[in-house]
Amino acid sequence: MNILAIFAHPDDLTIYCSGTLARWAEEGHSIFALCCTKGEVGTLRRDLTKEKVAEMRLKELMAANLIIGVEETIVLDYPDAGFISGPDLREKLIFYVRKIKADRVITFDPWVNYEVHPDHVIVGRMAAEAAAFSAFPLLYPDQLKEGIEPYKCSEVWLMGQLGHQPNYFVDITTTLEKKVNAALKFEATLELLAQLFAPNIDPANVSPDELKKLNKYANRLLRSIASAIGKNINLKAAEAFFVQKTLPGHFDNFQQQLSEMLGNPSEQPKIY
Repeated sequence: MNILAIFAHPDDLTIYCSGTLARWAEEGHSIFALCCTKGEVGTLRRDLTKEKVAEMRLKELMAANLIIGVEETIVLDYPDAGFISGPDLREKLIFYVRKIKADRVITFDPWVNYEVHPDHVIVGRMAAEAAAFSAFPLLYPDQLKEGIEPYKCSEVWLMGQLGHQPNYFVDITTTLEKKVNAALKFEATLELLAQLFAPNIDPANVSPDELKKLNKYANRLLRSIASAIGKNINLKAAEAFFVQKTLPGHFDNFQQQLSEMLGNPSEQPKIY
């Protein structure tokens, strides 16, 4: 399959689904990563410009994606932190779904409660719409003139914080190490860990001993999250998703929605 991961900031992918993507890459699927911004706002440091942060994040993204096994990384130039035009983004994402012939899109859940970051919401929503609407030939017909044909994407995998009980779990026991190593490529990850566990460490000036300490914290945190997700389904390490099959212009979820409206429990989650 061609699998297209669509996310807002360079470090999003490693936190939410890199164990799964690494496993799919090992299984022979083609993994494409599309980052909508350069993450130029994502730092607490005051000694950097937006341009310098963007440069750092892109280098980190490429290094992380090499570990994961991403075939191609696409970076769009939308501004970080809440200034993304939804209609413009949807047109671009449909272009890439069609161009790549994406069979599966993986992105944020835009319907999750209390998601405060507008980039996550708009990127998740437009990515889901792109997967559902990319099959319509009369939508953005100028793309056809460029040789970009309509393509029916089969499913959307919503990642990270979910607004619905997961219906898929992916066993990442064998790729957890790649997830941890990829996450540690980002200074933003170290900065977050320092805020949480070691406020006396300056992530901009980390000594070798302090870096070891932060690496230990990162390993512990990422492994504990993966372990906690996997525990209830008898897996050592897992990532959770809410997966929706697509129809042209819709999710293929009418039966599920009716069942839930009538008070019937959802089906048992699947393990990949």
